Formats: sequence, structure tokens, C-alpha cells
Amino acid sequence: MTWKSSARIIMIAVVAGSVLAACKGKKSDTGANGQNYLNARSMSDPDMLNPINLTSTDGRHTAALIFMSMNGTDPKDYHLTPALAVSRAKITELTDGEFKGGIKLEYEIRPEAQWDNGTPVTAADYIFTLKSILNPNTKCTPLRPYYEWVGDVVVDSANPKKFTIYARDKYFMIEEFAGGYVIPEYIYDPQHIMAKFTIRDLNTNQKRDALKGNADIQKFANDFNSEKYQREKGSVVGCGPYEFVEWKTGQNITLQRKKNWWGDKIKDNRDFIAYPDKITFKIINDVNTAATALKDGQIDEMYSIDPKSFEELLKNDVAKQKLKMDAPSIFAFTYIGFNTKKAKLADRNVREAIAHCINRKQINDVINFGKNQISESFVHPTQAHYNKDIKPFDYDLDLARKMLDEAGWKDSDGDGFRDKMINGEKTKLSLDFKIPAGNKSREQTGILIKEDLKKVGIDLNITAREWSVYIQDMDKKDFEVTYGGYSMSSTMGDPKQMWHTASAVTGGSNMFSYGNAASDKLIEEIRAELDESKRIEMYKKLEVMIHDDVPCVFMFIPANRLAVNKRYSVEETLINPGYLYNEFKLTQSNQ
Repeated sequence: MTWKSSARIIMIAVVAGSVLAACKGKKSDTGANGQNYLNARSMSDPDMLNPINLTSTDGRHTAALIFMSMNGTDPKDYHLTPALAVSRAKITELTDGEFKGGIKLEYEIRPEAQWDNGTPVTAADYIFTLKSILNPNTKCTPLRPYYEWVGDVVVDSANPKKFTIYARDKYFMIEEFAGGYVIPEYIYDPQHIMAKFTIRDLNTNQKRDALKGNADIQKFANDFNSEKYQREKGSVVGCGPYEFVEWKTGQNITLQRKKNWWGDKIKDNRDFIAYPDKITFKIINDVNTAATALKDGQIDEMYSIDPKSFEELLKNDVAKQKLKMDAPSIFAFTYIGFNTKKAKLADRNVREAIAHCINRKQINDVINFGKNQISESFVHPTQAHYNKDIKPFDYDLDLARKMLDEAGWKDSDGDGFRDKMINGEKTKLSLDFKIPAGNKSREQTGILIKEDLKKVGIDLNITAREWSVYIQDMDKKDFEVTYGGYSMSSTMGDPKQMWHTASAVTGGSNMFSYGNAASDKLIEEIRAELDESKRIEMYKKLEVMIHDDVPCVFMFIPANRLAVNKRYSVEETLINPGYLYNEFKLTQSNQ
């Protein structure tokens, strides 16, 4: 399990990284050249490889092979497993003492676990990692809210690998976040700056705010946030099975399997598999170029293949001979998102009217070849907390016209598009639809939606932005309408990151600026409820609330179109990217 980071737009990639973080190692298989070299496709350069600060999917996939976490995640049934930890945390509710009403978690790090310099991984490294997150100036703002429960960490006096975490509050995902990555203090804080501060010095928002101007706090953060710890060899170091070798921007990132890795001593544990001797992530943004590289054997795998390219691969004789292709579901959802702070979209009736103009069945059939699953929620339909009773917004242009009329949007000048007086100024119901450049399926989706919106008097302008610019626009909420995607948790995720009002202003993923007192209260109650059955019912209520408020139109549970070179065998999972890179094993005929 990783230290969770904010899943960004079109990251049909948040969540999982959580499975990949548990990737560790058996000895590699060997090919004809005596080595198992995996060439994987990366859609873009990661934002960075600092595992605490990174936010991109490509960054998570790479970092998960370098770093190791206390917990892993079983890729079949998605329950937590002990990885760096000897066993899962022993959890006890606290009925007295300073943290009464909270809980404590007891952990022990595996005795075999050590850093690359031969020193043991200890509780001190765990505490340092936690301090790095709690430092108010490190650039992990989306992650920090998940640790509001932290009270203190106490190390066992007889064993430096054993420790107890005290939580002030009850939080249903506490084991997942407590069981995240551990990074080496000797690499990331060689001057031991954070040792001057205790967990208690940093365990509330008020204390952290008071320390923002502290010289030591700022110095550590400046170093930690620097490019050195984002991409330099020797400064991106974990205790996982792979060593970071190099990063050539726009070309590739290379990882080498460590010789005599400590994890090789752990037997019969899937968290400790690492077959490839070397993994190279080849950065290929263009899907056609990537598909050609796949057929030519320059890359060995490709996930999230766009629908048209995938259908072409299925019909290509060379591809059929070389590749195993499949289109399973994935823990993710796509949506048409609205910026509810924009005057033209502030009225939920306008947003619902637009929802009735989106022909999801047509879009799925025409663009996705019918392989995606229409959804009404941000929860995967296979999960127990998915609300099957949500009434969908049916495709109904007459109803859309009626709702727009009632909302005061009418065509007063006969130009074919509706308008309305807003703040004393005549305003045309014209909306910008932002998408990342090069994403043909999203562009085609926009064209279909544009045609239907025009029929009811709404003008939709499709605007493509380069990926980095698009991400910046989303972060700044510089958009009106967009087509995005979000990775789901393989378990019951924390809804605060995406749907709480606080996450609209503090670096969270609430790009819609959604929320009100009622929804915030329900989210807080869900976070504090430890009884799963009660939490499921509360979650279903939240799903209805969000659906009916229409901060977005839920579109699809996407098919994860996969292609893997047949010289490899690898097990599929619903967690992004659809398999574990560390489990790519050469088939018998290629050994």
C-alpha cells in the first residue's frame, strides 16, 4: 500500500499504485540473452519520483517498484497483506488515557529489512517518513489530510523495529494509510533536521501552521521538494527490489533489480515477487507510435489503449500472433465534470439539463465499441457499497429544453443559442469543454455531446490543451466543462479527497468545487464509522446525494484495454494498470 496521493484528472491511474507498492522478489527468469528485460510503455514523464510528493499515475507505477510499504494489497481479493511489516497491524480501540476515543496500531518491521547501505529499516525511518508528510512545507498537500488522526508514535524500548501508533480519532482507512511507504532518513535527511521535531510538534493543523516559518522546517522542505529527490540517481532510494538507474526526459526511465536484495529471503509471499532483471519505462505519448512499438517488439505491454487502436490491434495478424489482448474492467470511472463556481453552471438544473443531453449509450457504442460499462456513481459496481438504486439521467432532449426554460435560459435574439441576464449582462449559454490534446476518444465524445447540446440551444466549444497545461488548468479550476477520469480505491475509499468542500481549496481533488454542510457532515461521519455495514449504508446515501446534485455526469467504468507480448505471462487485476510489472514472467518457451 502506498502513502496515498491525490489521483489527478484522467489518471486512470488514483488510488492503485497500492498493489504495486507491494512488489517484491523471487529470482528472475532468464531469456535467450540470459536476462529478463521488460520494456513497459509509459504514457508520459512522471511528475517526479519522490514517493511522498508525487501525484501522477506514471510516477506511482515507477516509485512502487523502488520503495516498499508496510502493507501490500492482494491483487485478487484486494485485502491488505503484510509487506514490510511482519504482520498486519494489531488494532485496539482506546477507552482511556490521552487518546481516549481513538485507536492504537502496533507494528513490527521485518527483521530482514534493510537499506541499500546495509543498515536496518527501523521505526525511526517510519517516524521520519511520517514527519516528512506532516512538515507543513513539503509539497504533499493532497496527502496530508489523510493523516489528521495522527497523535504520536512510540518505539519499543527493546526492539527498534517495533512501534505503536496512537490515533486521536477513529478513521476507517487508518490501517491503509498507516501502512504506507517507509523512506530512508539517511538519504532524505542526512543532516537529521526533522529529528529536532517530534510527531507531537506536528500533529495538528494549528501546530503545523505555527511552524511554517521555522527555518529548519523550511530548509528540510526546500531540500525534500528539490529536483534532487525527484529524479537524481542516488537520491531516489527505497528498500524495494529495484534500483533507480536513470531518467531521460521524454525517452525512458530505467530500473535495475538489486543483487542480493534482502527480500529474496522471504519465501512463499506474493508481496516479494520481482521477476524482471531490468524494467525500462519507455515514454511514448502518441498511441499510434506506441501500438507500432508494441507490434514491433520494442515494448512488451500497453494498457489503457484507446478504443479505436485496440480494435485495430484485434484485427491485425501480426498483433494477434505476438500479443495477448484483453479488455477487463478496472477500478476507475470517467465523468463529464462541471465547475460549479462558474455562473453559467451554478444552477444544478442547468447541470441536470446537460446530463439529459448526453447519450451515453451512443457514445459507448460508437466510440468505445460497447466495451465500457455505463455507471451512475464513483463506486465500482462490483463493490458492496455501490448503490444500485440510483435513478440515471436518461437521454431526453425535451426534458432538457424544459429545464433550461425554467432556469431562465431562452433564445432572446434568435441566434439558435440560449442566453440570460447575469449580473446585468446578457450572457450566451456557451461553454468551454477542455480535454487533453491527443486524446481522440475524448475529442470524439465532445463532438457527439456538442451536437446534442446544440439541439437544445447550448454552444459547446471543444478546447484541447497539452497535458501539462491541462493539468495546471484543472488544478487552478480554470475550466467550465471537462471530460476526466479518476482511479478508485480497490476497497471502500475515503470520499473526502474528491467530494468534501475542504478538498476544493486545500489541494484536494474536488475540482468541481462541490459540497455543502449536509454532504460534508455525511463524509465526516463515514470517515469516523468503523462498522462496515453502517458505513456501506452511509456511503450509498452519499452516492445519491452527489448524483442528484450533479457536480458531474458519471459516464463509464472503462474497459482497461490491455496487450501483453506472449513471451510473458502475467496475472490481470482490476487495479490500475491491470497487472503488476514485477510479476512479468517469461513463458517456458522463452526461458
